[in-house]
Amino acid sequence: MSEKKERFGRYLILDHLVDGGMAKICRARFLGEQADKVVAIKMIQPQYSSDESFKKMFMDEIKVTFGLLHPNIVQTYDYGLQKDQLFVAMEYCDGRNLKEYLDRLRQKKFVFPVEISIYIISQVCQGLHYSHTFTDKLTGKAAHIIHRDISPHNIMLTYDGAVKIIDFGIAKANTNSEATQAGTIKGKLSYLAPEYLDGLALDARYDMFAVGITLWEMLCSRKLFKAANDLAVLKKIQECKIPPPSKINPNVPKELDDIVLQALKKDRNKRFENMDQLNRALIKFLYANYPDFNSSDLSYFAKELFKEEIKKDRETLFEFGKIDIKSYLADWKTEQEGGTIRQDQKEAEAKGKESTNTNTRKKENVLDFGFDEETATKTSLKKRKTKVKAGSSKIASAKTEGEPFQMIDGDNLKMTAAPSKKNVVSMGSATSTKTKRSRKGKTSTKTGVLSIDTKKHKNLKMIFALTACLLFAAYFGKDDIPILKAIFAGRDPASDKLVIKQLPKDEDLHNGLNRVNDQLKNGIRLSNFDGQIYKVYIDGKETKPDFLKKVSVKANLPFFLRVERPGFEPFVKEYTVRRGEMETIEIPNLKPMAFGYLYLSRGCQMYGTLSFDLYGENRVERVPIISPFGIPFPVKGDGRVPADESGRARYTIYFKKTNENIQRKISFSFEKDEDRIDLCDL
Repeated sequence: MSEKKERFGRYLILDHLVDGGMAKICRARFLGEQADKVVAIKMIQPQYSSDESFKKMFMDEIKVTFGLLHPNIVQTYDYGLQKDQLFVAMEYCDGRNLKEYLDRLRQKKFVFPVEISIYIISQVCQGLHYSHTFTDKLTGKAAHIIHRDISPHNIMLTYDGAVKIIDFGIAKANTNSEATQAGTIKGKLSYLAPEYLDGLALDARYDMFAVGITLWEMLCSRKLFKAANDLAVLKKIQECKIPPPSKINPNVPKELDDIVLQALKKDRNKRFENMDQLNRALIKFLYANYPDFNSSDLSYFAKELFKEEIKKDRETLFEFGKIDIKSYLADWKTEQEGGTIRQDQKEAEAKGKESTNTNTRKKENVLDFGFDEETATKTSLKKRKTKVKAGSSKIASAKTEGEPFQMIDGDNLKMTAAPSKKNVVSMGSATSTKTKRSRKGKTSTKTGVLSIDTKKHKNLKMIFALTACLLFAAYFGKDDIPILKAIFAGRDPASDKLVIKQLPKDEDLHNGLNRVNDQLKNGIRLSNFDGQIYKVYIDGKETKPDFLKKVSVKANLPFFLRVERPGFEPFVKEYTVRRGEMETIEIPNLKPMAFGYLYLSRGCQMYGTLSFDLYGENRVERVPIISPFGIPFPVKGDGRVPADESGRARYTIYFKKTNENIQRKISFSFEKDEDRIDLCDL
């Protein structure tokens, strides 16, 4: 991206998510020297930031949320005043709020699946119970937090399947600086509880009523308290006549009706005792009626519902990732220092320049593997000597001594006897060492320098490979991996340190590393592949290729590779990869294709698996069907399926109930493109 972005303190504003009257919420990038991340920033408009009463309200929200740390509550990272604006930096939720999910489902004339609705609300219950019972660890005092604004707007569902409560802006807690003014309603009108209108003191059960309303609306796909005007809405809340969800949605079991209606009792003493009790009732019902449900089902549901938006946003974020933040980071540092460089930095720079003109060389960060001082060596500095960089570290040129390097094919590598203590490698982390240069042009290295004679080892790739292995061992403490066995002789029992073997010649090192590395390579590399629009399946299981577009597979075992793109003919083929091979597979340009969809209506209580052949692959799919749109089948088949006179494919599938061995044979065909067939009707 070439356009100049706005910097807001230590945050680089990427784009706006919400623009409101009092505040705007932006997606921003934290400017860090070593690492950075995407966050959400709420920035209060300057005219409100200068208002004392607003400042108090803002600080009330910070006091409530800053100490909360729970997977179902959006975390607060930072807050302060920047450019005369109050701000708070929060965890960025890569997804949509529940209201947007409900709106999208209504557009498509779908209703939230019962099991996913229960799961979402159970996660909300866990987050609220944590906040209701939160105790300040520093003071030991209970905070008594009540959210007071639970609604679909303030429940975030990420595309990865996480559920997060947001916006504690009007939360009531012991830390609040002032009480609500008489006659002022806080919270969304349609989600108020009757006790609020009766003027009773609020407790955690107030949030429970709002959670019950939200669950009711998810199951029924309509508003619970809806009327022509606000006064009529308040009257309905006061009456609190709640129809059972099953009267609107016949797919809702009666047991779930009882749970929802108990959470929505007008008398709060008749509701569940707390959010934990409501959560337990929901979880018990969920797995009693939907034993195959998994939390990842929410992620699949979200990615299917917003697949186009996700693709577009991924492309946007990828472009944001290309922004060079160095200039923004430098500007921020200058701003922090008042636009001037500190005097001590100037003096340090002057000393650094002066030291380069002397015979004493500057300190160098040398890759330290913890050798004892006895291994310090000297070598002539010649023109052909090369220093190899490993990250920000360096490996000085020298000569090593030790026992012969031995390599045997396979995993049974011969372990040589431990050499003298001078070759023992410390498992400690790398540290910097000093390198001194004498007038005669020789270099001596102190403790921790691994030396390689570049006359013998001209192949820098091999040196890099060896360095990577040593770093791996030093960091993870592993000595049971084939490539490490090839380099280390074992552990010294006295010191519990790894013992290094002598470095081999180039030819031996090259051949040996190749033989061992070949055993670690096992998989496929996808060519002409776009991870943003394609999904990859190995034997029916979705798999995500790594950043090099590689997928690990089992050696010498046949497997089916399936690459899918919605609306296009999938690429399906059987492969077998031999041990030690990394096979490159080019994905051809997929052709557009018309599909029909096999789905399962919410009222159909079927649990088990579907088996069928498609494109030569033996597919097994779970029932209930996870995707809200169903399983796609090409209307005219793939050339292997029998077709009728009009050319439509006639499919045969087999359904097996859970805990049963009998398979039921089912046949069907689609009458037109985008046709949908309910499995329950077959």
